[in-house]
Amino acid sequence: MLDYRQEIENIFALRASEPPISIAQYMDTLKEQKIVLYGAGAFGCENLRLFQKYGVYPVAFLDRKAKPSEEKMGIPVYHPDDNCLTPAFRAECQVYISITLAKQVMAGIKRDLTQWGYHNVKEVQTVTARQVLFDGAETPSESYLAEQKEKIILAGSLMGDEESVRTYLSCIKAHLLRRYEDCVETDYPCQYFEAGVPLKNDFSCLIDCGAYNGDCLDAVLSRCGAIQTYIAFEPIQANFAALSQKVDCCGSSIQNAYLYPCGVADSTGTAFFTDEASASAMSAQGETVLPIITLDDAIKQVPATFVKMDIEGAEPAALRGAVRLIQRWTPDLAVSVYHAANHFWDIPCFIHKINPNYKMYLRSHTPATLESVLYCTC
Repeated sequence: MLDYRQEIENIFALRASEPPISIAQYMDTLKEQKIVLYGAGAFGCENLRLFQKYGVYPVAFLDRKAKPSEEKMGIPVYHPDDNCLTPAFRAECQVYISITLAKQVMAGIKRDLTQWGYHNVKEVQTVTARQVLFDGAETPSESYLAEQKEKIILAGSLMGDEESVRTYLSCIKAHLLRRYEDCVETDYPCQYFEAGVPLKNDFSCLIDCGAYNGDCLDAVLSRCGAIQTYIAFEPIQANFAALSQKVDCCGSSIQNAYLYPCGVADSTGTAFFTDEASASAMSAQGETVLPIITLDDAIKQVPATFVKMDIEGAEPAALRGAVRLIQRWTPDLAVSVYHAANHFWDIPCFIHKINPNYKMYLRSHTPATLESVLYCTC
């Protein structure tokens, strides 16, 4: 297995010799280029706003479902092989793929774009990952990183297999150097439920924190057919309504279902949330007040077997509010760690502190450190 301690020392040395480039500095290098976004859906529009925020103005969307004369947010939407896109334009433009896809699917799209004459193709996540903060700071101080160094090393020691160590070092290097082009990405096909991890338990009692519209419920039922107990938390009203309808459609596939229209945190009460339906997050700058609850307050005498958390950066707080549940039932855990750079070491170190018997595995399910999940099993 890799010498994670020496590799971390090397990363710190590289950072000292080659200071990282901020997202604003990176965007400055794109201002004279013809930028095109592949994918005109919600994620593509989100990325268009990000580029425009920094003074970069993409000239078009590419989308296989483009309609004649279609526009999105004021710019045209073309099929990638539209006749009006000349060979010269295709050769010189910079395409950013603005869809979140598994590794194998992404490779297929890149092959198609190459065949259509696009020579400069990147995943937009190599840009968006530059927004990931360190404890709220875009550029962490050297004193902060020096204070965190031993925790960074400790978290590396907790990784349970070769892929986890390689993934962890890749993510740490990418964030500390702000270089995201060559990050490790797993070949395993399904986030949370099929990641090559030797889980101890089954999914018979699934706790779904950040249930969204029931997409993870679909994924687990497609693998095991039925579950005994499903407990879900989703604070956004529209998402919760869709989740409720999804559970209704499951019929006998779920024996017991308990749905909570609230967020998960380290206290029970209310919190401010940002107004983003697909990725609303707790934030002091949020516009909407919504209820929150701890898992220890919500779940009593229920033998949880699997806990999934993808709650837009609130994972450390949710774990602090679930200590009794985790210590009593030792469920398998799947916790997103990609919303903040420091979560890559803070979360494994915290889980190790409350239960040192957990073995940990890290998988990145999309490029550039994003959709990275820490899997824990006793």
